Amino acid sequence: MRYLKSKHLSAQGKRFNERVKNASRKLIYVGGEIRFQSEMDLEDYIDEKFEEIFPSLLKIKRQHTAQMQRCDLLCSTKSENQPVIIELKNEEDRGLVSQLTRYRKAILSTKSFDDKIDYSLPVKMIAIAPGFHKDNYTDKEASKFEDDLDFWEFAVENHNNSGKFKLLSQIYEISYPVFGLPEIYPNLESSSLPAFTFNFVGRLHLDYHTDFKKLRTLFLSQPKVNEMVSTTYRKILYGTGDGENHKKLAEITNTTNGIVLFLWLPTAVSKNIKTPVTRFGFVLKKGSNPFSPNSSIEWVVCTKDTINLKEQPQPNTYSGMTRHGMLKWCQPNMYLVQSTVGHYNTFFLLLYLLKGITPPIDSTTREWWENYQKETPTNLGWFIDLAIKTWNYRIK
Repeated sequence: MRYLKSKHLSAQGKRFNERVKNASRKLIYVGGEIRFQSEMDLEDYIDEKFEEIFPSLLKIKRQHTAQMQRCDLLCSTKSENQPVIIELKNEEDRGLVSQLTRYRKAILSTKSFDDKIDYSLPVKMIAIAPGFHKDNYTDKEASKFEDDLDFWEFAVENHNNSGKFKLLSQIYEISYPVFGLPEIYPNLESSSLPAFTFNFVGRLHLDYHTDFKKLRTLFLSQPKVNEMVSTTYRKILYGTGDGENHKKLAEITNTTNGIVLFLWLPTAVSKNIKTPVTRFGFVLKKGSNPFSPNSSIEWVVCTKDTINLKEQPQPNTYSGMTRHGMLKWCQPNMYLVQSTVGHYNTFFLLLYLLKGITPPIDSTTREWWENYQKETPTNLGWFIDLAIKTWNYRIK
């Protein structure tokens, strides 16, 4: 299935999408922390606030490329025109020092903007991130450019559902809202949709629009989630990308056979891998809203394809299994049993996601598990919540 890219937009559509993007910027609350939704959002914020945050620096170019190396910000000091490279990270990154030293060599080789930069002076290298791995400090100590390397740690804090950016003991305003805060929900009625998403929603029944927007907001509140719409406007995908090696969180299809929500959830896998995850679709009780967390599920279907209702098992009949031993069609209250029976890696993963417990497993925890399996919720919201927990576990 092909997905739409920005190149498919008209000039007017691109301008519209840019306005929507600027109006829809947000911070996200994940794992007890507030962060920018993506590294691009962090870069946009620093770019817009550059003169306020760095009054002693002159911004020469953002995303400057030299000898196949691209740095986030190429700058110089206003006083001496000393070259300054700034690298921005939205999360901890162990390879910062090697990145910065590669950029240093590249800009010294090309000497771009030499009318604004004095390349006879040492190149100052600055990394800005929410935290630094111990390997960063080890690499810095081992580098012959140690004196020219600075690590600046930033933090984002909530203030009345908007953010405060803290860097070097200074505090700066972030005007866009925080998504994902407990009991706080953004105003969906006034929010605009990008052009492709708008066309997808236009093909949904009007009764579903509000619940779709709520579900979309929930998905986009997770880190590194992109929204992709198919060229037919019949499928919408949430994940890091649409390729085989990209991580996916959710997919919604709207065809003549009806609307189906697919989620990537823990599954029965024989191999001892960290995150045994695959795609599941949901057959809801007749008349249910496909986007409402309160909707009741009749079947959980393990499939890479569409759901063919003609394959729906009859009572007391066998639906067949995937190659890893997961029933293709199982009732929702049997999902935990089917995904973990004989598969300890999936059992440990689900136990961590649902209870925050890691091995070794004591008798009290096993008793809880045995009881919980029998009481597995059958509402769509429980599976959506599990998919989001799985996503954040995979993406961290």
